[in-house]
Amino acid sequence: MKDRVHIAGTPALNAHKARKKVPFKATPSFIAGLVLIGLSLAAIALFIIWNAKGVYPLGGKSWIAGAASSLMLIVGLILLFRERYARMSFGKKTGMWGIIFLLPWMLGFALFFIVPMGRELLFSFEEIKIQAGSLDEKFIWIENYRYLIREDPNFIRNLVETVLEVLLYTALIIVFSLLCAILLNGKFFGRSIARAIFFIPIVMATGLMLDRVSNTEGLLMAQSQEEQVYGAAIISKLLFSLGVGTEIVAYLANAVNDIFKVVSLSGIQILIFLAALQGIPPQLYEVAKIEGATSYQTFWKVTVVMVSPMILTCTLYTISDLFLSSDLAGTFQDVAILQGYGRSAAMSMLFLVGVLLVIAVYILPLRKAVFYYD
Repeated sequence: MKDRVHIAGTPALNAHKARKKVPFKATPSFIAGLVLIGLSLAAIALFIIWNAKGVYPLGGKSWIAGAASSLMLIVGLILLFRERYARMSFGKKTGMWGIIFLLPWMLGFALFFIVPMGRELLFSFEEIKIQAGSLDEKFIWIENYRYLIREDPNFIRNLVETVLEVLLYTALIIVFSLLCAILLNGKFFGRSIARAIFFIPIVMATGLMLDRVSNTEGLLMAQSQEEQVYGAAIISKLLFSLGVGTEIVAYLANAVNDIFKVVSLSGIQILIFLAALQGIPPQLYEVAKIEGATSYQTFWKVTVVMVSPMILTCTLYTISDLFLSSDLAGTFQDVAILQGYGRSAAMSMLFLVGVLLVIAVYILPLRKAVFYYD
């Protein structure tokens, strides 16, 4: 009984009960921190007042005073929270440093994304004209949207075609990238040479080389649709003979004919999947083999599950890449010049709705199937 009481009263088990709140104490570092913060804020306020009055006592070296004030402010904050930081738990310290490292991104996101996007949304409800270097803004409610939806003969059709193309090509690129990464991750003679040879088309399929291939493809496709050069006719006849539906056959045939586009858009995803595959613990495959799992079961129960976080990442990246490389994304500047910035802003907002719709279609189901291995 005494041992039980002794164990229950161990300070390690009841530390949270025995811990007392340390009273506040004005240490020298705390006082020095307050002084430095006060001096820096006073210097910044004085600098702002001087600028408002057009007074520049330091001339062209005002940046030195600004840098010194910022440095004093940072040092003062460090001294102010030095002892408080020493008494913090490990979890609170980790959370605090996480917030500190996220601050630059959060500030950049707010200043360079949220603010311009809000301004663009406001522009979409206005008629904007540039006069003498200034903007003449006239609020016209939803007139820009009404014109694009009801009167413009091309925009809605092009937007729907772009959304459908992204929906179809995203799944194709993800599957193609994963299969290629699995093949390149296999152990076989000359694996490094095979990887280099495989990635040469991905590197070359940009810029002039891609235009060259596209022109050649267009010339070769001057034949009938059933005789295209990349073997789509053979695949179509084989699938038709197996009783596959017309829509699936047409989708696969278009994928074969667009192999250069698929390969050129799959490079980053293959690298990500290859890194994810190399990070899978080999013990999982050994356990699956001992348990008698087939290669098919191992693929779905181990490989796909372990790379599922990267599937989510690559899907989001592929959607963004396809939308940015679409023909519709390159028309906003021309519309701004020819039809006005307000109508171009309305087009970009509808384009954003299409992007968010595709992201929702893919990401919402995928995020429920993602497995994070600890």
